[in-house]
Amino acid sequence: MQTEASRRTSARRPPDRKARIVSAASGLFGARGYHNVSVADVATEVGITAPALYRHFKGKPDLLIHVIDATISTIAQSVAAAPDLDAYLRTSAAQTMDRRGSAVLWQREARHLPEAWRGQQRQALNGIAERIGSLIDAERPELAQEDRQLLSWSVLSVYGSISWHRTSLPRRRFEELLYRLAYAATHCPLGDRDRSTDESLPGDYAGLAVSRREEILVEAIRLFDERGFQSVSTDDIGEAAGATGPSIYKHFPTKTDLLVAAVLRGGEQRRAGTAQALARPGSPRQTLERLLRSYIEFALTQSHLIGLLIGELDQLPEKERKAARQAQREYVALWVRLLDEVRPGLDTAEARIIVMAVLTVVDNAARTGATGNRPDLADRLVEIGTALLTTDGTGAAA
Repeated sequence: MQTEASRRTSARRPPDRKARIVSAASGLFGARGYHNVSVADVATEVGITAPALYRHFKGKPDLLIHVIDATISTIAQSVAAAPDLDAYLRTSAAQTMDRRGSAVLWQREARHLPEAWRGQQRQALNGIAERIGSLIDAERPELAQEDRQLLSWSVLSVYGSISWHRTSLPRRRFEELLYRLAYAATHCPLGDRDRSTDESLPGDYAGLAVSRREEILVEAIRLFDERGFQSVSTDDIGEAAGATGPSIYKHFPTKTDLLVAAVLRGGEQRRAGTAQALARPGSPRQTLERLLRSYIEFALTQSHLIGLLIGELDQLPEKERKAARQAQREYVALWVRLLDEVRPGLDTAEARIIVMAVLTVVDNAARTGATGNRPDLADRLVEIGTALLTTDGTGAAA
């Protein structure tokens, strides 16, 4: 029988408390990172005690599962309810604004959860991509299945790209820009170009392991990407590289030194590709396309390094973290300047959002098993990236 005290407690408890907890956790995990948020932090954000939160969730891993489940379920429901492609693109552009940090949670934080659960969520995401592909097929039946698949993931990447930056626009303008970008992706012609010898960029970003130090660094980059920096020990890295503790400490005194070296490696390789792209003469549009292709080459050959640059910069010491973020801002600013030359008068904030969408499409394609193994992926990404950069969403090129 319910006591008077328990009735008063139930009366005070808002009916949407569980949803409010999930929403608060989503914001905190996205802003600070899963490992840097405690159950008490989430409870404080909601205005309750930690014991009250445990009435709804078993612990922090259970909370993260509910956060990501809610996000993927919302996307799946939106896709399933769409009567046609255009309706889906417009609805998703609006809904994405309300879950801006969701892509960060899946790509950066889901690594901390059990593999069996991640497998289920990957299946759910594959189902979402298949549904988007069927909407594309209704408008473009001439496309091969693998092309529909690539465009489906590109659309999801366009919407997810706003999770990775804070650039803002008035809401209606932002939604319209996202819609135009997604429209450009789904209507992009594919197979019209293949790389010629003249377009090839010299150099190989593969970074072959030629020394014990290099072997250790390559394995550290892979493990940091797959598991997260805080979930990897020096012993894990040594076991993967076939090295003992003293051998690792000879080259890298601490695990943080490994992360710093890895981030420096990424910056150096990206700068090398950028310098090669800018060194040759050409029109602004040709230069922008060479820069696009240089980034695609980098991403396709260094997918683990891309993952580390996306997800682990917050683990760097303050000096190195600031330097890495400044380098990223300068890199994006270079793209924005070139895009302004191709599309004079384009609003700077819009240009930044467009550039981030392109980079995210490339990053995700390189890291998604469903698309990453295509032998023609580089050429197809050049086509998609060019469509996003140079069209207004109606098929009109700059």
